Order: sequence, then structure tokens, then C-alpha cells
Amino acid sequence: MSHFLRLRLAAAAFAVFAVNPLIAGTLTYTDRPSWLADSTSIITLDFATYGAGNSGGFTSGNSVTSGSQVFYNNANGYFNNNFQITGTNGTSNVLRQVLANGSQSFWNWNTGAILFSDSSTGSNVISMRINFRSGGLPTPVSAFGVGLGLGGGTGSSGNITVTPQGLGAQTVTTFNQAAGLTFFGVSSDTQTFSFFDITITDPASRYIILDNLSSGTSTITTAPPPPPAETPDAATMLTVGTGLAYLGYLRRNRHLETA
Repeated sequence: MSHFLRLRLAAAAFAVFAVNPLIAGTLTYTDRPSWLADSTSIITLDFATYGAGNSGGFTSGNSVTSGSQVFYNNANGYFNNNFQITGTNGTSNVLRQVLANGSQSFWNWNTGAILFSDSSTGSNVISMRINFRSGGLPTPVSAFGVGLGLGGGTGSSGNITVTPQGLGAQTVTTFNQAAGLTFFGVSSDTQTFSFFDITITDPASRYIILDNLSSGTSTITTAPPPPPAETPDAATMLTVGTGLAYLGYLRRNRHLETA
């Protein structure tokens, strides 16, 4: 066996192992079927009934009728046992809930009843906060999803910022109104979420549309970390060191012989 081959075999003890990246503990989704595949125990709110925080004279729990509209002009917003949605235009708390009739095409997003924010003016920040609850009490969840749109501006596409608790801001580009709502979802096995925020800042006379708000439990699993690299034993280290010293000896002798 040549000296070079021996050195190559000894060096194999120091081979660098391949580290497989962990499956992300928190995943975001742009389509509902993929989110559903990674979540369970789903609860969905479709805004077909009025919420308990309304101030428009409707009785909480009644079905929304075509053409009707309710205003939530208070900090309680819309709430039931599982969700609380509050809205702000920077100076006051405003939300609206509606089921469009035939003459209200600007509110028809092909999804039935919707909840929407106040309109931006170009200088104010329009936002919604969605709090998760269980039995009326704040309760973090590990998965949530929602359908989003951007009203006004003839229902053209645009950008909405979604910020889940504990995560950075996520930019969601909405479809135009004819295409319906854009889905955004999160599922995590490493953290839970008590709320998430939805914000629009730049477009004037536009407002947040949402429907099919869902919460659940994540079923994704983070892959275990790779095993630690094996540390060469003392005998292997001695073999490698001896081989390197012997190679140096051979090279020095060859240099002397050819000098």
C-alpha cells in the first residue's frame, strides 16, 4: 500500500459529516389545503352571525341578512367564545360586518358575509388585532389561518402586513376582488400565538377584508438534530500523526538524494 493511500485512509477519520437542516418549527402557508394538512382541531368563524361586541342595534347571535350592516365602534370589537377581533384607524376603534346584496358589489368577495376595517386616508394606519380565546378566555393556539382581501380601489390587488405574535412582519399580496380572498396561515410546533395583527399603511381609501378565520393545533414535527460527529480515538490520532511525520521524512530524504 503506498504512503499516499495510507494517508488518505487515515484522513477519513476526520471526514466532515453532512448536517441536515432542521424542518422549520414554524411554517407559513399561502393555500388552505396545505395548512389544513399540518393542523387539526380546526375552529372556523365565517361571520355569518353577529358578534357580541356590536353597537348597531342587532342582537348578538342573529344571522346576518343580505344587505344588512353592523358597526363595531368600540374597543371590544367583534367577539365570541373563540375569537376577538378589534380594529383601529389610529384614533378610534371601527369594524364593520356585512353580507352584500345584489347592489353592493363592492362588498361581494364571493365568500358570503365578511368583516372589514375602517378605510385608510393615506396618513393613518389601519389595523386589526385577532385574539384567540377558548370559552371566552384568552387561549394561545399553535395554528391559525385567515382569508384576506383589500377593499376599495376597485378591489385591486395590494399588500397587507400580517404580524403573528413573536414573529416578524409577513407581507401578503392579495388577489383582486374577482379572484376572491388570499389565504395566509401559520402552523408551529415550537411556539404558540395569543394574537396576530393585520395592517395596511400606504394605500389611501382602502380597507382590510377578512373571512374564514380559523384556529387549531399544529401537527408538524421538527426533525431531531443530527448526531454529533464522532471524535477520533487516540490510536487513530497516533496513526495519522505517525503517517504525516513519515511522509515528511520521505520527502526530506528524496530532496537530499536529488540535491
